[in-house]
Amino acid sequence: MMNLLSDYLEQQLQEALGPVNKWYCAQFHGYEVTAPEVLLAYYIKHGGASFFRQQHRFESVEATSPTSEYASR
Repeated sequence: MMNLLSDYLEQQLQEALGPVNKWYCAQFHGYEVTAPEVLLAYYIKHGGASFFRQQHRFESVEATSPTSEYASR
């Protein structure tokens, strides 16, 4: 299960620090942003993290969790 979480977090971090978020962050701030903490703050504050969560669900992790709705079916 840890590998799934690590993979999920790595993918999310790559998206937050990637070219698309850099472009949107630069448009918002009015200058090229390269600082990871500024990019991450923008990504989280402006919905990137929530959208990522919606698009990348943990189906396989939820299915193995005893408290998940999948386990009760």
